Amino acid sequence: MLRQSFSGGIVIPNPHPVETVEIISAPLPNKVVLPLQQRIGDEASPCVKVGDKVLTGQVIAKTEDHFCVPIHASISGKVVAIDEHAIPHKSGLKSRCITIESDGKDQWVEHKGCGTDFLHCDQSTMIEYIQASGIVGLGGAGFPAHAKLEGIQDCHTLIINGTECEPGIMCDDALMQYYPREVIRGVEVLLHICGAQRAIIAVEDDKQEALNSLLMYCHNDRISIEQIPTKYTSGAEKLLVKVLLGIEIPSGGFAIDVGVVCQNVATTKAIFDAVVDNKPLISRIVTVTGSGVESPNNYEVRLGASFEHIVSMSNPNTNQHAIRMGGMMMGVDVESTHAPICKITNCIFVNNIEVKPSTQECIRCGQCNQACPVDLLPQQLYWYAKSENTDKAMDYNLADCIECRCCDYVCPSHIPLAEYFSFAKALHRKTTEDQYRTDIARERFEFREYRLERNNRERAEMMAAKKEELKKKMANDKAQKDKIAAAMARVKKAKKSK
Repeated sequence: MLRQSFSGGIVIPNPHPVETVEIISAPLPNKVVLPLQQRIGDEASPCVKVGDKVLTGQVIAKTEDHFCVPIHASISGKVVAIDEHAIPHKSGLKSRCITIESDGKDQWVEHKGCGTDFLHCDQSTMIEYIQASGIVGLGGAGFPAHAKLEGIQDCHTLIINGTECEPGIMCDDALMQYYPREVIRGVEVLLHICGAQRAIIAVEDDKQEALNSLLMYCHNDRISIEQIPTKYTSGAEKLLVKVLLGIEIPSGGFAIDVGVVCQNVATTKAIFDAVVDNKPLISRIVTVTGSGVESPNNYEVRLGASFEHIVSMSNPNTNQHAIRMGGMMMGVDVESTHAPICKITNCIFVNNIEVKPSTQECIRCGQCNQACPVDLLPQQLYWYAKSENTDKAMDYNLADCIECRCCDYVCPSHIPLAEYFSFAKALHRKTTEDQYRTDIARERFEFREYRLERNNRERAEMMAAKKEELKKKMANDKAQKDKIAAAMARVKKAKKSK
């Protein structure tokens, strides 16, 4: 059993504990709203039109970009609208969505995968099933799973992230308890695809029931299950690799650069469904918790259902609520519970609205430096970010900040440090892009000036050469005329002498 850890990080007790971790199957929603804009990539183009009848699992939108994944109907019914809706995103912008009204039948399209004998399927076929099933990272990143698995070379270790390090979220814990066989088989699918020598399933040491369930179904010598200390943010990819393998991923690098592939445990189960049954991703487990609900729980719900569809099942109180998607630390604030559940909706926090403490001046206590899990200097970064000196902030490795908000949590002055860092990153990107465009424009102008000068010089040289050639030609013509005149004079003289 591993008991390694990493510097920094914080231990946050679960503010809303439950006695038993469960999964409740939510009833079919009356309608679903499915955004065409996924987290990564271009907006998908609808394959259906208003009035069409669709089946559960049917592809209703796709894109020509091989990097992206298609969108599937999560219920059977009729397409009633293709228009804009507010989606759960930090930008707060609206996106085009396909709205399907349920017929209550939940009729599925036919699907057939590799079957339980999946080891006889080749890797490319499995990756095609994963892409066609719309699998993305379900831990919150939303990165297309097939793109992460294509072209893998020299992979020695597969890490399955079952840490779920943010307090309050328990959907992955529930999944490991209730679907351990599918998780283990999903790991075997991934081992076959990426060719790794071994796999490690990382589980935090406060999830004993999940550990026991996985151990009961794990009979593969290449798969080990390791407990790691319950500490935020142990689930970050670089930290997980460091804790489990003792490998330091360099600044700007990725796990695959050191021969490691990381996948979330829920993504692993979805990959099992895709490869074995060719079942598309049309539902997920979502935790509903927070100070505004009496019964925090997990719900398996169809994608596109509204937040309200499952929040209402957790007995919300009558207070005004602040809604947050994702973790209490790294989540996204959402305006209302009318927003649709998407593939990265792992948790919905429903909290009573409270007055936030006012921000004070930095007292240079250094607690943020001690808490940073990636060994940055948040206090120094804060001053550079505040003064918009992004070049200097980048010199202090601002790009390595994972915006985990550990520094925010421990700051006695309640400074939203992560917001400053996020702003500084965006400002640096904009400044860099503007500078790039300026450099391109300057280079184009300079090249134009050089081209005009070169053309003028070449034209002048050409005209001078032509003048010189004309002079030579005129001189040659004069010499030739003189020769002819002399010859004619000799002929005349010869005639006269006769």
